Amino acid sequence: MKLCIKTSDVIDREVLRTLLIDAANELTGGKSQLLEPKLPWDGHPILVADAELHPVLISFDPVNSQSALLSGLQATEQIATALPWVNQVYAALGNQQRPPRLVVVSHDPPPGAAALLVGCPDLKLFSYKVLKVNEETGLYLEPVGRHNEVSAGMPPETAAAVMEEPAETPNGPVALPPLSDEEKNYFQQL
Repeated sequence: MKLCIKTSDVIDREVLRTLLIDAANELTGGKSQLLEPKLPWDGHPILVADAELHPVLISFDPVNSQSALLSGLQATEQIATALPWVNQVYAALGNQQRPPRLVVVSHDPPPGAAALLVGCPDLKLFSYKVLKVNEETGLYLEPVGRHNEVSAGMPPETAAAVMEEPAETPNGPVALPPLSDEEKNYFQQL
C-alpha cells in the first residue's frame, strides 16, 4: 500500500474542532476529559479537564490567531468568574478554585507571542498544519515559544521566573448554596 502525505491550508472550523478534541491529551499535557465541546461564547471554545482535573479552555480559529486569543481570554474570564457554579455542573473538576488554563491554537502564532508567554505563564500557544494521509485528515501541532525559546536572550533571573510554575494561592473553598435543578440545566447548556 502506498503512503500519500499532503499538506493543506484550508480546513473547516468544525473539522478543526473535531481534530482538536481528538488531540486534547497533547494540548493539555496528559490524559484529559472532555467537558464541553462547544461553549456558546465567541469562537465557541472547548472546555476540558486535564489529568489533574484543572479546567483547560481550548480556543481556536482556522485563520485569525488574534481572534482565537481574544475569544479565549474573554471565555477564560467568564469561566473564572463563574467557577464555583461551573464546579457544581462539571463534577469532574472536583471543586477547583484555580481559574482555567488557556490553550490557543491557530495556523500562525498571534502577534507578540513571546511577550504574551512571558506575561501569562498559564497560556499555551500552538500552531498547526493540516495533513492528509491517504485521504484521512489530521493535525500536526507544534508548541509556540517553548520555555527554552522564551527564556533565550533574557537575564538569568527573568528566565528563571518564566520557567517557574505559578504559585497557587491558598484560597479556602467558597461556600455557595447548591444549585437548583433549573440552574443546573442552564449551566449544562453552556
